[in-house]
Parts: sequence; C-alpha cells; structure tokens
Amino acid sequence: MEKEKKQPRGFYVEKGSFFAHAAVMMLVVAIAARLLGTMHSWNDLPLIVTQVALPVGCALLFILLLLTLGRLALWTTILPVLGGAASFILSVTGESFGVQMVVCIVLAFFAAFVYTATLSGMIRTKWLNVVVFAGIIAYQIIFRAIPAFSNTAEPISFVAGMMLISSISFVLAMLLASLAIRRAKSAPESAPESEELPKIKDPKIAAPAREENAPAPQTVEAVSAEPAAETLGAEIPVPEESAAPVEQTSEQSTEQQ
Repeated sequence: MEKEKKQPRGFYVEKGSFFAHAAVMMLVVAIAARLLGTMHSWNDLPLIVTQVALPVGCALLFILLLLTLGRLALWTTILPVLGGAASFILSVTGESFGVQMVVCIVLAFFAAFVYTATLSGMIRTKWLNVVVFAGIIAYQIIFRAIPAFSNTAEPISFVAGMMLISSISFVLAMLLASLAIRRAKSAPESAPESEELPKIKDPKIAAPAREENAPAPQTVEAVSAEPAAETLGAEIPVPEESAAPVEQTSEQSTEQQ
C-alpha cells in the first residue's frame, strides 16, 4: 500500500507559488542592499549586530523555512519575522525622536502581532496581513522614500539610501509572502476507511437440462390433490357380517305377524 501524503493544516504555501518565489527574490535584494549600505561600518560592532547580522540572519532563515516547511509548518516563519521586526525597531530608534519614529515602532509591533496571530490560528484570514504590510509600504514610500530621494537641497547619503531600500524590500517581501499564503480546507470527520475486499460475483445456478419426452414436473398442490380425489371417488365397502342380522330381523317380524 502506498503511503498517504501529508495534507497541510491551517495556513500553508505551495512550493511552486509565484508570490513565494517573488518574496524570496525581494529578500535577496534587501540583503544585498543592507550589505552594501554597511560595508564601510564593519568597525562598529553594535551596528553590525543589530543592522546586519540580525536582519540578514532573519531573512536567510525566513527563506529556508518558507521553501522547506512552507507547506506543512508555515508557522515556523514566525520567529524570523519577530527578529526582523526587532531589527526594524532598533534601526528606527537610532534616528532622531519624532512622530515618524513612533509610527514606525507601532507599525512594526502591529505587523508582527498580526502575522503571529494569523499563523497561530487566532486570525482566520490572510487578508489582514496583506492590508497591514501594504499600509507599511505605502507609509515608507510616501513619508520616507519620496521626501528623502526628492530632497535636492540635502541629498540622501549612500548608506541611508541603501538602508531605506533594504527596509522597503523587507516589507515588500512580507507582503508577497502574505499573498502566497493559502488556507487548508478542513475535511469533515469520517470513520476510518477499512481495507477494501475484492468483490465476489454472485454464483449463477444452471437449471438441469430437460428431456423432450420427460413428463412435466408436478407441483406440490397437484400431487397432494390426486390422493384426495381418489379417496372421494372410491366406494366405501360395507362389511358382510352386518347384513345378516338385518335379514333375520325382517323374517322374525313376519312370523310374529
């Protein structure tokens, strides 16, 4: 007997999903931009740990888990997502305090919570993830990328530009991964199937061949009716001894007269 294939439960990602592969490509772009932006800061150990080792390690782990366990255990990708959110918060807190920093921290916490709640089963739809990550990308492009790259008076530095592109690529990869998520259909509970036995055809009973001159078979009613008819039609014999006394009585009656 062939082994039954394991069916996905909860949320999963197909191996040949276009959005999953697109998410992997965007993570590769994010890693490359992050390495290019920090290649002149290898002497700063805290920066390397928080802005290079942590996000790059989380991205590589996410790619590995998505491609290997995306169909049967997609919930394992929660860990690298939480690590990426922590890296994003650390990068924002290094900037000057302001409204944008507070908004970015709140969005990072909210995105990590929604992703974790979805894959753990608390949220039964993937579309909240799509909306959250799409909102974060829109915020980064409108309020961070466009003002930074369009400012001709104070052009953005190469390092800051690469870090911003890396951050946007990370979030875009999460948006694509959320689009790749599918929900497994819950199968109705059924009794365990027993092994199918081979079907046996009903036996065919062949009637014995009948000879041409052979008498037709009599039914039970006809056989039982013949002795009854002979019995009714037969004469009931009268015993001879009983007749003699009758004659004597008649002679005695004449003598008496």
